[in-house]
Amino acid sequence: MRYKFIILIICIFTHCVSWAQSSVLSNYGGFVYKFNGFGVSYQKKFETNKNIGKQFEIEFETFKHEKETKTFNSEIANSTPFVFGKLNKTAILKAQYFITKNISQFTDEQRVGIDLVMGGGIAIGILKPVYLNMIYPDGGGFEIIVSEKYNPLKHTDITRIAGYSDFRTGLGETTYKTGITASTGIGFTWGYYNNFPKRIEIGCFLEFFRKGLPVMAFAQNKPIQKGVYVKIFFGKRIFNN
Repeated sequence: MRYKFIILIICIFTHCVSWAQSSVLSNYGGFVYKFNGFGVSYQKKFETNKNIGKQFEIEFETFKHEKETKTFNSEIANSTPFVFGKLNKTAILKAQYFITKNISQFTDEQRVGIDLVMGGGIAIGILKPVYLNMIYPDGGGFEIIVSEKYNPLKHTDITRIAGYSDFRTGLGETTYKTGITASTGIGFTWGYYNNFPKRIEIGCFLEFFRKGLPVMAFAQNKPIQKGVYVKIFFGKRIFNN
């Protein structure tokens, strides 16, 4: 509940920004790609006549550990790919606030808008435990499939793993971990109609979770993740005359 409260406060704060201080409000929706995941993003962007603006952004994205390697048990019929040693399937929800600096103002199809962005916010790691389909003898000369929560001390025989269990298994055991995130980048806005722009943003990000996110059992789960991101947006602009 406390995570929902934090996000609600941020949403109310950004929604209550004085409309009179902005000349243009843009709402964008799109996709984000990073070296360790991908997802979707919503961006509310305020542009001012003084070339200093602000934007609020919510992202939901997958998280992949750098040591994840999918394998396949070819000795078992109808097996599915899985990552041996994976403790939790992980996603990250972010709420971020940015300050922007316009370099070039987007006006029509003949002029591309360019702006610098810098900011940060909270990140919530969403962790669902991994359940595996395990193959066991039934005592009568046959084998049965049993869904079990992955235990690195118990499930050491990879030849007994048929793949992941149904994704819904273990949803009730989902846990959350709070961290912080920051990023900086450059955005390019263009479009044939200036009230329906397209936008691409490229930059660097940093995510910090104390003691890291518990994703892998046999590898270090680093507290800091950093890298490059690419965001592709489609939006709508509202002019304040």
